[in-house]
Amino acid sequence: NSSYAGASQTFADGAKANLNATLKNNNASHRIGSGGSSSGFLLPFPCGESWEGQTRSNHSPSLAVDFNHYPDDLGWKVYASAPGTVTTVANLGNTSYGRYIVISHAGGYKTYYAHLSSQDVSVGQSVTAKTMIGRVGSTGGSTGPHLHYEQRLNGTVVKATFKDGSPAYPNNTTTLQRKQSCP
Repeated sequence: NSSYAGASQTFADGAKANLNATLKNNNASHRIGSGGSSSGFLLPFPCGESWEGQTRSNHSPSLAVDFNHYPDDLGWKVYASAPGTVTTVANLGNTSYGRYIVISHAGGYKTYYAHLSSQDVSVGQSVTAKTMIGRVGSTGGSTGPHLHYEQRLNGTVVKATFKDGSPAYPNNTTTLQRKQSCP
């Protein structure tokens, strides 16, 4: 099937098990990862840059990730983390997300990119993982420049996972670098 939609079954790394009855004898697609996550998402910045992904249990929402590129994040390029369609380009002023973008992806996923200094896409625009969508800023309720990033599945925030490695949850900082589909 396309876009990995429909019934699914998840296995822990290294686990062995039979497919459940809803998947047996189906012409099903498979998403299998190696050296990282089985996610279809890429880190939202160019290859060759190291970014720290920070998770905090007191973050709102709690499964969001804040990305920082030291010593100064301001103005760094932000890319779509997967192909999709831009559904929101908004500015909440000095509150909440500030300048933010939402992209709708296959399988019920949406990604959120917040606190941007610029938004370089428009609603309805199709994007790829090589499309620059904006630049890191410190808008809204931000206390300093960073990229606030969320992955949502059917409206619920989920742990962010990426093909090239994923942030550690909760209350951790992980250095990550995009290595695939380089813009």
